[in-house]
Amino acid sequence: LKMMEVIMARKKKLSELTADLAIYPQVLENVRVHDKADAGRADVDVQAAVESVAEALGDTGRILVRESGTEPLLRVMVEAESEELCRKYVDQVVEIVRKKGHVAE
Repeated sequence: LKMMEVIMARKKKLSELTADLAIYPQVLENVRVHDKADAGRADVDVQAAVESVAEALGDTGRILVRESGTEPLLRVMVEAESEELCRKYVDQVVEIVRKKGHVAE
């Protein structure tokens, strides 16, 4: 309904409104951890890795690392210009989580 509202207000076709829209690939990895709070927001090295990726991506992508609300998981998601970049940055953060001993295997 919101899309229809915009189409009607702007009096343009949906194809015209979305012509400049770039859809980036996204990679999500769920990492089973011993303690999701310790592995996420409490670990300064993990936070530094997330900030480093965010800085490297700049305006060309995004990273989101969050704790699952229902499971002992840390969810690491990256959107970037290519799937290869997404995978590289997800792996970079997951490797820090693994090196810090948070991963429950």
